[in-house]
Amino acid sequence: MDTFLLIAVIVLAVAVAALFLMLLALAREIGRVQVRLGPLGARMMDTGPKIAQVGPSFRGLQDHLGREVGVGGHRDKPQLLLFTAPSCSTCKSLLPGIKAMAKAEKDLEVVIISDGTPEEHQAFLAGSGIGSELSYVDARDVGIAYQVGTTPYGVILDEHGKIQAKGLCNHMAQVESLLNALESGTPSLQHLHEATKARAAAGL
Repeated sequence: MDTFLLIAVIVLAVAVAALFLMLLALAREIGRVQVRLGPLGARMMDTGPKIAQVGPSFRGLQDHLGREVGVGGHRDKPQLLLFTAPSCSTCKSLLPGIKAMAKAEKDLEVVIISDGTPEEHQAFLAGSGIGSELSYVDARDVGIAYQVGTTPYGVILDEHGKIQAKGLCNHMAQVESLLNALESGTPSLQHLHEATKARAAAGL
């Protein structure tokens, strides 16, 4: 009887060890897939003004350098609105990439729109290194108008103020996906899948 129990315990221990190794291998493969795929695009939330609609426009706003800034409406070039908060650590991690984008994309106006107290904005700007390459605006009303419920959130408008793409932007790749959407005319992965299904249904 003792021999039987000992054998059973050994078999069970081997089975548990094998299962543990299988779980480790599975976790490793999942990690590889995530690295390979990366962020696929800004995740669009189903709130606020819709894609292809004219977004709310604002005039007479002032940025961190005292320059007058407008949001939306007709303009010479597209406009990227990035909604942030002074306490948002993810927003801070995006700043180097956003500043580089603003410098490189001469045909794009970048506006960071935030909400907070003057002290919070001052502390945020002190460590941000933001210069004249983009505008940082304290404009809570803009976030309310676009119904932004979480940050960082991006909205890209064309020259006529129409929303071409929008979505949650936790990575620079997701911010860049908004620019790709502007160029390609495909606002999101959801729209791409829907268009593909529509073409397939039409036999194209």
